[in-house]
Amino acid sequence: MSHIEKEFKWAVQNITDFETFLTALRRVVKEPLAEQQLLITDSYLDNPSAALSAQKVALRIRQVGDCFEATMKTRSQLQQGLARRKELSLPLSSAVDLPTALEQLQSKKTWEGIGLENLAVKFQIKNCRRAYAFTYEDALCEAALDEYQILAGGKTLLCREIELELKSGAEQTLQTLIDILTQRSGLAPAKISKVATAEKLLHS
Repeated sequence: MSHIEKEFKWAVQNITDFETFLTALRRVVKEPLAEQQLLITDSYLDNPSAALSAQKVALRIRQVGDCFEATMKTRSQLQQGLARRKELSLPLSSAVDLPTALEQLQSKKTWEGIGLENLAVKFQIKNCRRAYAFTYEDALCEAALDEYQILAGGKTLLCREIELELKSGAEQTLQTLIDILTQRSGLAPAKISKVATAEKLLHS
């Protein structure tokens, strides 16, 4: 499955910022916010020659509970802080753990012209996510409050972040919502993504 991911991120300095954001969101959205808690492990992959990084492609295997899925993302295009990128997903239905998920993915040989030989995990992101799906005018959105650990190169970094993703509807509606939430919460846009932070930690 392929689609264009559209999302915006805010930087989070402390746990209080989460509640500040939720207060702003509840005042804007007219429906009750149902919370879903997810434990997510993302294992980002590349081969020894770092061919995927060179092509600005992010390839990961995501585990949520007992389910595994591969995702490929292309380079982001940023406009007013809103990130757009092509995202492709592939359920790994027969996987029972990361090694079997990786084996199933590599059995494809190629994916969208990208070679899948000799893949290995270069870093992991373990995320405790509080997700809220809601509608705002004509847009279906999801807000995600993420507390996560980056494990890269034998080092661990603790981080927090808020994401707002457009699932369906008008992009202009999403932009309007972003502007309102930024003003009401007082939070600043995130300057660096999870993956870019992990790459920086990996090479530090």
